[in-house]
Amino acid sequence: MAMIKCPICGYKQAPAEKCAKCGASLVRMERAPEDFKVPEEVKPNLISKRYKMFIIVAVLMIIIIFSGSIAGVFFMLTRSDAYKSSKNFIKNSREIKTIVGNNMRFGLVTLGFVRMSGREGTAKFKMRVKGSKGSTEVSVFLRKTTGEWRVVAASYKDRYGVMRRLPLKDQVPGASGNILFGKSKLMNS
Repeated sequence: MAMIKCPICGYKQAPAEKCAKCGASLVRMERAPEDFKVPEEVKPNLISKRYKMFIIVAVLMIIIIFSGSIAGVFFMLTRSDAYKSSKNFIKNSREIKTIVGNNMRFGLVTLGFVRMSGREGTAKFKMRVKGSKGSTEVSVFLRKTTGEWRVVAASYKDRYGVMRRLPLKDQVPGASGNILFGKSKLMNS
């Protein structure tokens, strides 16, 4: 005769309705076929949602860091003495005043660089200048020697898009600022 094992306590005995040791029911009940189905796997949506959220947050952080870096560079560039000198040069230029008018406004984005080596350096800026008469793009190249920034070359786009040189001595009388206007090696060549 075959022995059966109690599913509760593990006691082996002859077939019966109840376990002799613990009293648990040993009668097998008929079960519906649905009860024997293998449960569905855990849906990966929860994991993929977390992964998607991680990717979105990572991309946003990269964008924020990149934008902050660019804004920091523009902020530092526009706060430099070289930028202030070139802006002063443009404001006092008769040619630029003729093109854009007296009420000059400078564009939000300024392209350029400032390179320093000890007390000497070079700088170049490209600025959009707007006014009541029109607008133009001005490029200014500066050199720092003996502690002061000097404009050594400047140009602007005329209304036809042709780059024209700005005269360095043709400034509005009484112009103030720490810019020294004069010829340099670049202008002579």
